[in-house]
Amino acid sequence: MRSRAEYFKRGDGIVYAALCFLFFQLGMRILEFPELKAEKAEIYVDGKLEYVYPLQEEQKLFFVDTSIGGVNVEIRDKKIRVTSSNSPLKLCVKQGWIGSVGESIIGVPDRLLIQIVGEVAEEDEDYVDGVVR
Repeated sequence: MRSRAEYFKRGDGIVYAALCFLFFQLGMRILEFPELKAEKAEIYVDGKLEYVYPLQEEQKLFFVDTSIGGVNVEIRDKKIRVTSSNSPLKLCVKQGWIGSVGESIIGVPDRLLIQIVGEVAEEDEDYVDGVVR
């Protein structure tokens, strides 16, 4: 009779090793995805594309007219933010800087959407995400 309890059976080590290998492979696949380069900011007002600004290093300030007065927007260091708004809670101002592809700033009372868009970097242009037959 055994005096101590066995926590792991013989097959448990094989299952744990297979799971570790699977997670390692998934992690490596995620790292292989091409990096998208943030190139420009699209500004939508009332659901319509109104402005497209390139993201740049030097500072640029401009005003975007919206239904409740408008917002002041700043571009600097390849990032964009809303500096002031006429909305009551100023949530679009509190969202701060955005600079990665897919990030967005949303101002609900202003009906404003600022979205960062970009393209695949030049060295990854031949990357294929998937093939459908």
